[in-house]
Amino acid sequence: MPATTRTFHDRLQVVLEDHVAEVTLQRADRHNAMDSPMIDALLEAQTWLGEQVGVRAVVLCGDGESFCSGLDVAGIVSSPERVAWLLTSDGTSMNPAQRLALGWRNLSAPVVAALHGHVYGAGLQMALAADIRIIHPDANLALPEIEWGLMADMGITVTSAALRQDVIRDLMLTGRHMSGEEAVILGLASRLDDEPLLAASELAQAIARRSPRAVAAARRLLREAPELSESQRLAREAELQRNLLGGPEQREATRARLEGRPPRF
Repeated sequence: MPATTRTFHDRLQVVLEDHVAEVTLQRADRHNAMDSPMIDALLEAQTWLGEQVGVRAVVLCGDGESFCSGLDVAGIVSSPERVAWLLTSDGTSMNPAQRLALGWRNLSAPVVAALHGHVYGAGLQMALAADIRIIHPDANLALPEIEWGLMADMGITVTSAALRQDVIRDLMLTGRHMSGEEAVILGLASRLDDEPLLAASELAQAIARRSPRAVAAARRLLREAPELSESQRLAREAELQRNLLGGPEQREATRARLEGRPPRF
């Protein structure tokens, strides 16, 4: 697919090339803190990506010294109507603040987050919605909302469901900071890398080379499984596999393996 570049509100750039979308937060002078234009940019980019045909993987990253230092609280709180809008349901089961995180989780393509520098508040909550998180050892993570008399609320009950709840409570109730190295040890991040963006890009490209139907089925299975009984999980697993077996992408994957060439999907 031809390369496409889109900029949203001078706060976010999306480069779509070879089935991989690289989404870069671009407010480096403020460690990519989310002000109103960036919030609008993130929500609009999610919608735009959802409309693009052929996106097979997404890389979520931040320009400059940090991934994202959270909400620009002073700017957001100064506009009471903006706060009310963020916390009001948009006609679905979530409000715009929750969609800032869950919108990435709900994309049809896997999302790989490349984390470095400050990963605070809304930034960390957004990162938790990614399928995979690659993090610099010296990154600094925190959920400091409690210091403002608030709590982390951007869908964190959904994004943290598969994580250790004692670790989430520790972060939410104290606001303490942890390093990227500790985040991997405690299961908040997938793995360490001194160049997380490069590693995330390589991983996304590897995913994009796989059967899109198989990738989608695997994500669907893992997403649905926690809500099912053991027998239902096994039945759903078998159903999804039957839908892949003998299909055009599965046949092409097999041919490519036998012929020693990259598959063409």
